[in-house]
Amino acid sequence: MSYSAQVKVMTTDPGARFLGGVADDLKTQFDALKARVDACCDDGPSPLAPLGDAKIAAPGAADTKVR
Repeated sequence: MSYSAQVKVMTTDPGARFLGGVADDLKTQFDALKARVDACCDDGPSPLAPLGDAKIAAPGAADTKVR
């Protein structure tokens, strides 16, 4: 059951019904994005950030000057 259908059962408030429709649209977009990510990536989890040492600065970071 969609969010908008659930909201229509619970209330007649047009604002709440609108938000139910927005929630359905966002879920559709999220599901499409999730399918694209699953299609392009292997099944193994990938890290969100590089696994390098956080204390090591990026190359060239020490010699940059603020102007």
